[in-house]
Amino acid sequence: MILYAVIARSKDGTVLVESTIAGVESTNFPQVTVEVLQRVVATSNWNSALGTIESSAKVELLPDGTKRTFVQRHDEGFLGGLLSGVAVQWGCLNGDAEAWNNREDCLDYYFHMCRGHGIICLCISDDTDARYHAVNFNFLDDAQSKFTSAYSPSKIAKAKAYEMDKQFSRELGKLIHYYNENRNKFARHDKVDILLDKVDDLREVLGRNISMILERERRLDDLIEQSENMMMDTKVFRRRSTILKNQSQRDYLKIFVPAFIIVVLIIWWVVSKFLSSRDSSQ
Repeated sequence: MILYAVIARSKDGTVLVESTIAGVESTNFPQVTVEVLQRVVATSNWNSALGTIESSAKVELLPDGTKRTFVQRHDEGFLGGLLSGVAVQWGCLNGDAEAWNNREDCLDYYFHMCRGHGIICLCISDDTDARYHAVNFNFLDDAQSKFTSAYSPSKIAKAKAYEMDKQFSRELGKLIHYYNENRNKFARHDKVDILLDKVDDLREVLGRNISMILERERRLDDLIEQSENMMMDTKVFRRRSTILKNQSQRDYLKIFVPAFIIVVLIIWWVVSKFLSSRDSSQ
């Protein structure tokens, strides 16, 4: 469940608006959150008119455009001493223990943080199930979108501490209530969305395979059709070549036979002339 949420300027960690659920108003969430934001901002690089101001820290805890979850356990420091000694004890609520079902031990809490568009959105939850962590990040995305739509970057950059709290705190509280009331449905939807994504991927793969099979069948049909056309062309060519051969033979005979007859007649006439002249000379 989301217990507390805050939106701060990413450049210096100035809190612009905060909201909490009923029953945890007496906790030290605001103090610890301010300290966490200062520690995160201290490790960040930021751009100025003079260029990029680099942090002296070796590791940037929350780079711009990223989402992170940090855990604060009651029996150990936060990420090896990220928080001070005061913050290490923040998990023990300052309010009445009976408000938390008479639980005597301290709870584990989670900082869900996202950074972008010049702001840091942070919420504190007691959800140990990773599915609810995804829901909490959806809440942060929604809060970031609504806040950046309501206020321009220049307004955010020049705003004083808690300047938007009066106007936007109610909206942030409604958003917390909405996600807390529907978190089970959202968690199931995330699982369903994962399954639907897998089904869509499988459908896409099957679609590609079916398209490839159909394309191969189409090509095979084209090859078969081409081969049939070639066979028909071969038959036609053979028939035409036979006809042309017979026609050429007839044409040859038409020329050869008369010529042969003429040659025979010429030879016969020459021979007969020769014989007749011989007889007359004797």
